[in-house]
Amino acid sequence: MIKLGEYNQLTVKRKSDLGYMLTDGINEVLLHYKESSREYNVNDTVNVFIYSDKGKRPTATETEPLCTLEKSGVCKVVEVFSGMGVFVNINTPKDVLISKDYLPYNESLWPLVGERMLISLKIKHDILVGKPLNRFDIIALKKNVNYADYEEVEGFVVRVSEKGIGIATNDLMYVFVPNSQLRGDYRVGQEVKVTITKAINGEYYGSLISHKENMIDGDRKIILNYLNNHHGVMKLTAKSSSEEVEALLKLSRKAFKRAYGGLYKDHLIEFDDNKTYLTKK
Repeated sequence: MIKLGEYNQLTVKRKSDLGYMLTDGINEVLLHYKESSREYNVNDTVNVFIYSDKGKRPTATETEPLCTLEKSGVCKVVEVFSGMGVFVNINTPKDVLISKDYLPYNESLWPLVGERMLISLKIKHDILVGKPLNRFDIIALKKNVNYADYEEVEGFVVRVSEKGIGIATNDLMYVFVPNSQLRGDYRVGQEVKVTITKAINGEYYGSLISHKENMIDGDRKIILNYLNNHHGVMKLTAKSSSEEVEALLKLSRKAFKRAYGGLYKDHLIEFDDNKTYLTKK
């Protein structure tokens, strides 16, 4: 039986005007001359990948596909069809569809042409279609790669959910980024640089906010918490000494001024010559 979406060892039965007719002893399939790596004779054995052509007919190629029924791969989007899904190039003459059922409901979060998706193939209605890998599929790839805390790695978005986004790194490692570590909206396929924040049981968590920004956010919270716990008043200003800042907040003067300036810019604090106050709303 000739198997769609897999490699098949077939025999050359005869030549036609278009190519070689291959057989498994019962069924026949066409290997176009342009899809063969060399010339063959009748009864030669050929190892070919079987895909479905535009007429939904099983067709052979010797070109190696980017993914199969058994092997996942990274493929680029070549067309986007509203209400239907996206087509990706798997390195065969016929691109495969990834249904809208596997994509976010909001089409603005779909990948753009040229962006990448990590997929495997499946058979639906006797044709090959694409299916994005989920978190567990990606983790199961078990690449021999380890990231250090605060290491920045490149990748692309593979999942958008209510709690955050999932990223496949270029090493095909899965990184989850919670909403608290995002800046704006992201779409599937979008290229990103993610900072690794921690690993738990082999699963990575990350941030799309720079480490410096995270530190500023943390320092801002220290200042705001102090003000909230002291009736909205703090005996420090941007002119306070390093010793005064360190004694009161356990922050360096540089970190304090950076966070302080951001709070003032956002109209969260005001000050006079000696004290800082929470802005009254």
